[in-house]
Amino acid sequence: MSTEEPVLVTIRCAAYNHGAYIRQTLDGFVKQQTNFRFEALVHDDASTDNTADIIREYANKYPDIIKPFYETENQFFKHNGVIDRIFAANTRGKYLAICEGDDFWTDPLKLQKQVDFLESHPDYNLVCHNWNVYDGESYSESPVHRKYQQPFSFTFATLPWVWITKTLTLLLRTSSLDYDILNRYTLSRDVHFVYHALNGSKGYYMTEIMATYRVHSGGVWSKHDTNEKNRTTYKLYKELFSFEPNKAVRKRYMNATLAYFNGLAFGKKTWWHVGTNAKLYFEAIRNISDAKDIVFCLGGLVPTSLVKWIMKTFKV
Repeated sequence: MSTEEPVLVTIRCAAYNHGAYIRQTLDGFVKQQTNFRFEALVHDDASTDNTADIIREYANKYPDIIKPFYETENQFFKHNGVIDRIFAANTRGKYLAICEGDDFWTDPLKLQKQVDFLESHPDYNLVCHNWNVYDGESYSESPVHRKYQQPFSFTFATLPWVWITKTLTLLLRTSSLDYDILNRYTLSRDVHFVYHALNGSKGYYMTEIMATYRVHSGGVWSKHDTNEKNRTTYKLYKELFSFEPNKAVRKRYMNATLAYFNGLAFGKKTWWHVGTNAKLYFEAIRNISDAKDIVFCLGGLVPTSLVKWIMKTFKV
């Protein structure tokens, strides 16, 4: 591919102490078979292992693809948005793909398939796909594998409650993302990319398994317990709703509040925090907007297993 051709896809890859995994990640990038030019911005956030050395190795071997950035001081835990600003300032592609340094792509045609779709569907801003999960010993199906066996279109309002837009599956139209808006959030997550890409547009889900999500103890997200994950998600949607107070976000905010409440109310170490838990529940109730929300809030008063049954039965 000629270096004079414009970059069509920019991949953003954040890495921190991923020395045991990042070769597989970078191999997934350089093995992509495309009829267009693409690049991978690989940001090492002051790793203390050999992650930076491996990135340098690949950057030297594939200088037209791997574009490295190295930190001498960790930036992620400062929560100051500098990493997003680095990626934004250096993104040249019409399309943006994302893959963290511990996940990896398994289909060499992933980018080609996704670009072909968005190029032929200008009314879509986002395309995602199925994936599998690897825990270091064995592979398992994604939570959506059996649930969605046919491709489909969606908006943010119709986005399934089971999160189908896993970061490593995404390809977004870069023009759909306004970084001045994205930088206003204190919690930066893929939710914001998905919400703003789908704002006034559509997304498309492909059923092909084209990537693997790795679960390990060092993962920024997977290392947290359920209550911590619920708390983070609750804070994220509460902040998003403060900026985007529409019905679709309200429902996500209500759902996240109920999940956080439910985990605390039925947790062995947190059930007795009655006052705090009650405040969360009434916060969820204040966001009821239709009859299904009432059913969902009632479901929040019972253990999670019964909540899932209610969601499945009433298709909420």
